[in-house]
Amino acid sequence: MFLLDRNYMDYHADRFTDHSLMVYRREKLYALLPGNIAGDVFFSHQGLTYGGLIMSDKTVAAEVVQIFRLLNDLLRKEGIHKVVYKPTPWIYHRQPSEEDLYAVVEVCGATISRGLSSTISREYLNKWYRIRECGVKHAKQYGLTVEETEDYRPFWQILTNNLQERYGLNPVHTVEEIELLHHRMPNHIRLVVVKEGAETIGGTVLYVSDRVVHSQYIAASPRGKQLHALDMLFDVVIRKSLATHAYFDFGISTEKHGTYLNTQLIYQKEGFGGRGICYDWYEWTL
Repeated sequence: MFLLDRNYMDYHADRFTDHSLMVYRREKLYALLPGNIAGDVFFSHQGLTYGGLIMSDKTVAAEVVQIFRLLNDLLRKEGIHKVVYKPTPWIYHRQPSEEDLYAVVEVCGATISRGLSSTISREYLNKWYRIRECGVKHAKQYGLTVEETEDYRPFWQILTNNLQERYGLNPVHTVEEIELLHHRMPNHIRLVVVKEGAETIGGTVLYVSDRVVHSQYIAASPRGKQLHALDMLFDVVIRKSLATHAYFDFGISTEKHGTYLNTQLIYQKEGFGGRGICYDWYEWTL
């Protein structure tokens, strides 16, 4: 017997109407599902890159199927007409754990859209493109340095300038939000920057989990681009990440629910040895 109950996640609480769920079995917490609602649509979760069902090592397939049946029944009663489900990509799993992917197709009749990320495996390292190797040599000639820092503001200004210039957008997080997240989880959200002297000219924010180091934000100033700062940055970051983790993940290079591939962006990531991992979205009507 399962019981679905409400949970509240304050992450991006000012932007999303939280609708997270806890699943209980025999009065013990069995699974979690981060979620929010927008109109008559349930998302798992719009504020997260991925946010599927979080399961324990005791979870079994038949019970996951039952959970999704109960989830659909609950959401129908609440007037929800559509579900958008973003499961956790398999490289982030501690062990095989894709019972939810079976359930959303078998029980929910879900359709799928795909984003494409670029990932490097510690077990199989691809050769870098010559342009990336030359970039590292060029950056070293200018005496650039790579360091971890807790001062997010210089990098955030570079990131904001780039997004405004290219897309007319701001980063998903404000600098205050990313600083708060870092202080809450200092070992899991980290900033590595490239400097010319004392000036920050590029960097990346890393989300660190048990098996994966994920590059959430990447940016370089005009001077950083001129000096190939990001080539030097990832020469350091990738080597250090794979010394302790199974994968380094650059994140997706697709837009519009996977229907548009940013070829220039993915070319850069593939140049560092990245190969494709899918970030899937499942949708179904209730």
